Amino acid sequence: MITYSDSEVRVFHPICEDALNQALSALGLSATYEAKHHIYTGSLEMDFVVINKSTGRYLCVVEVKRTPSDVQSTRYQFQAQSYVQMNQAINEKPFYIITNLEKLISFRYNASKPSVYQQMLKPGLESICDFAVDDETAITNKLATVFQRLLDDFINDRYDELTTLDDFLRCMKTALPDGRQWKSNMAVLMYEYIRGAFHAIHRPNPTITYNVTHFGGDVQQICIEANNVDFDGIFSYNAANYIPRLILASRMLSDIYKYGEANVSGDAIADALHDMISENNRHDGEVATDLELANLVSTMAKMVNGNIANGKQICDPAAGSGNLISSAINVFGINADQIVANDINPKLLELLSLRLGLNYPNSISRACSPTVTTKDIVNMSPSDFSNVEVLLLNPPFVAGINCVNRKQPFYRKIKALKGTAGMTEIGQQNLGAVFLETVCYLVPQGTTIACIFPKAHLTERGDEAVAFRQMLLGVFGLQCIVNYPGEGLFESVTEETCILVGKRSVSTNVIRVYSSDVNVADIDLHALEQYAGPYDPTKFDAITADIEAREISVAELSSSVNDGWRMVCSEMSEAITYVETNIKRNAKIDLLPNTTTIYRKGQVGVNGGSDLMFFDSIPALFNAYQSRVTLDEGMRNAKCDDFIINQGDSRFLNFNNVGAPLSNSIITDYIALSRPAGQQQRIVKTVVEWEKIAKKDGSISFPANSVLVPTKIRRNGRVHVSTVPLYVSTNFAVFSYPSLQHAQVIGSYMATVFYQLECEVTSKDHAGVRKIEVRDAVTTHVPVYASLSQNEINDILTELPNVAFKDLNNPTITHMDEIWANILFGANARTKLDEAIRLLRFLANRRNPTR
Repeated sequence: MITYSDSEVRVFHPICEDALNQALSALGLSATYEAKHHIYTGSLEMDFVVINKSTGRYLCVVEVKRTPSDVQSTRYQFQAQSYVQMNQAINEKPFYIITNLEKLISFRYNASKPSVYQQMLKPGLESICDFAVDDETAITNKLATVFQRLLDDFINDRYDELTTLDDFLRCMKTALPDGRQWKSNMAVLMYEYIRGAFHAIHRPNPTITYNVTHFGGDVQQICIEANNVDFDGIFSYNAANYIPRLILASRMLSDIYKYGEANVSGDAIADALHDMISENNRHDGEVATDLELANLVSTMAKMVNGNIANGKQICDPAAGSGNLISSAINVFGINADQIVANDINPKLLELLSLRLGLNYPNSISRACSPTVTTKDIVNMSPSDFSNVEVLLLNPPFVAGINCVNRKQPFYRKIKALKGTAGMTEIGQQNLGAVFLETVCYLVPQGTTIACIFPKAHLTERGDEAVAFRQMLLGVFGLQCIVNYPGEGLFESVTEETCILVGKRSVSTNVIRVYSSDVNVADIDLHALEQYAGPYDPTKFDAITADIEAREISVAELSSSVNDGWRMVCSEMSEAITYVETNIKRNAKIDLLPNTTTIYRKGQVGVNGGSDLMFFDSIPALFNAYQSRVTLDEGMRNAKCDDFIINQGDSRFLNFNNVGAPLSNSIITDYIALSRPAGQQQRIVKTVVEWEKIAKKDGSISFPANSVLVPTKIRRNGRVHVSTVPLYVSTNFAVFSYPSLQHAQVIGSYMATVFYQLECEVTSKDHAGVRKIEVRDAVTTHVPVYASLSQNEINDILTELPNVAFKDLNNPTITHMDEIWANILFGANARTKLDEAIRLLRFLANRRNPTR
């Protein structure tokens, strides 16, 4: 029998393909049309298209998902719609279908009605089969019958649009600023939505019987009738929160009723309203959890915790619109009263109540319903979590510098609960880490916590990341880590994420690390959940077709807490071994800081004003004053294509050499100049403040014979050797040497595949960019100059004019690579080169995929 956790590609897709071909055969159209699997439109891969063999045009697109809630997900409906939209030039007809085999909805794209709910066709959500009853043959036959009808209708342009929700969404958008109007609108409209859903499933009593117009706009009576079933978050009436009487247009009420009949789940409505509510709050971390990722989180929580005990609960304290907590319902098979959902945003109360309640359309009642609250987490107490056994969490992703004030109440809460300052109260810690530590002190010891978190915090070296890892091993009680591709997840978030599962304050000797290179949607969760071991303690090994896993000792993680947990990244395991074996242990190689005493990050612009000090950045200012000042060489941008640089890319003004009247005049004119639209505007500072910053930056220059390493690289492995003194921006880490020849030798090695590979291992991946700060660079290795023979140095110097920066996504072996390979590996040079090139290409393309 088919289950919702089966693989889409290996289980669902073959059945869909068979059903499509069966339908075409039954219509006598097999000679005209065919179903094609995994066809690309641009960079996007469609599950199926029904294509006209003679013209190559598409009759329809079919998108396959796994669960009924996926079929009704606005996100996935938009995904299917986007394919048709991109295919407009080659569409025969603009139809598209989304199905999980069990349920199906069909649509017709119309550019004048761009939302998916406007394009949905009657009868809306169709029931095809029942996974609990039908085997694969029965499912295929039933799905083929529906496809046969739909394809015939599509060819003959027979269709009726189900409804539009334009009036509904406009009505809610208008009400958004007024809390009482919002709640009253929700009460009246969701009454009709739920009534339609209950009618579709023939809900037994207690149900919602009367048409809302029976109540003459009496909002309190509407709430009393609906609250007889439950949905407290929508219908728990309080005169202070509702307007007493509300009459809405009958057409809008009819539309929302019909939509409820077609979409028993509240997911689509919740998604649409959540997008509206959170439209301007994404910078505050309000981002919905991807549905497939939510299923993986819940599955991992169950693998660590086991089934939920009778009477115990699952909680999401930052539930948003409910994607994550909803996923736990099927995974754990829990009752409605075992769900606790909270979010600080009061306008999400109704969405959570609707969505979670309609996950139990046949059974929800006053006696058995989800608990939905809208509290600030810092105002909650351990008693609020006393019955919680599993906690699911997708905390707000907000960088530390952007949430300084928001963190203070969390710090106070942690101290009140713990008695001392929190472990995450350090530097520019991100909000998610502080939120997670707060939750740890609220829940009972032993509570399973499954959390989505930026992966970079497992590997980067900053004090904030170190403190976070210490917290994971301590109060969080880390049990397992799950890595997966970021493709298709959190479109508005650039951070790659992972799943962390812990048991509050429960220690363990080993951590299990899971890793997948297939998209989250294609992971066979059933196979993963059924795996009972063993786990290799030395390397990642396949445990299912989609997942590699290994065990890592807590002792190893503890010893690496300062340097970062790169060993948890399976994609790096081979490269880590290569670097450890061939570079770190090489007798001719040493740590970079052991080869020079002069190194630091470039300082110009660290406090702003780089366009003031790099004086030719603003032509108007430069032209007005260049004849009155002496300018030095500066290096501002990491875009230079020259290995040896004999001059900077900018002209630097050292304000320490400028008299007070002239300095005052320059800075006054600088302040008056506005920056072009679209550029980040300068923070307002006084003349005195700018002069202080400029003089400080002017006191730090780097001598000739310096090696400049860009701190941010995406595709080209740049490194530069300077023959002149430079003032350097924060875009570079700089390492200075006693002679030009010494610097050239070190720089030539840094341009090779060996150093670039180590940088890929040691750096931070930020949205495809390789970030390597000084604290990262000092962990890398370069040759010991004194260990080289004069002949080796001569070979290097002769090849310097030919040094070319590596295209990291498509690296090739250069003669400089060969020189260094021979120096380091002798007879094994070619083998080591080929291996390094392969690993570099793999890591660079995984970090920064190219199409």
